[in-house]
Amino acid sequence: MSEISIHSETQTNGHTTRRLETRHKLLEAGAALFAEAGVRAATSTAIARRAGVATGTFYLHFPDKHALFEELVDAALEEMRPQLDPERPGAGSDESMRRDLERMLEVAQRRRNLIRAVFDRGESSGLAERIQDRIALALAQRYARVFRERGIRLHPGAAAQARAALLVRVIAWWAEEPGRATQEEIIDVLMELAPGRVREGAQ
Repeated sequence: MSEISIHSETQTNGHTTRRLETRHKLLEAGAALFAEAGVRAATSTAIARRAGVATGTFYLHFPDKHALFEELVDAALEEMRPQLDPERPGAGSDESMRRDLERMLEVAQRRRNLIRAVFDRGESSGLAERIQDRIALALAQRYARVFRERGIRLHPGAAAQARAALLVRVIAWWAEEPGRATQEEIIDVLMELAPGRVREGAQ
């Protein structure tokens, strides 16, 4: 490789690293401002200022504040994705379900400010509903299998929507004020109300 191409590659790698660092700063600044002021009140300019960059730099990375916010939410959902995978070993068992809920609540606790921003009553982007739909889509496969194996005559899609709505609402309620209930109490309630634990009377 020539000296010129090595130098060019080094410059490219350095530029990529700086770009990623700037994006990370913007995401951190956005998370902080959304927690403090809510999505509605936070502005792209304020996020850029908090990150220590020009407003124009913000728009090189994100088209608007909502795109940045959704990237933060996607990162949180990605942390929860393994717990929603219907094909992983043990999925659907009580032990697995409890472990999944523990991990989801750990993510919720770490991302508490983000969750509060998603469910901010002044925010009308419909993001909470889209999150619920994404969780329901992942759960529907699990319920289809569990219901088939147990001979439960319930619609898996409807059960998944019900479960996703319950998960999202309870986690949001808990994230607002974790002192309301212990993590163990939340898990016990969610376990008891899981469609996969339907008793014989519903078959």
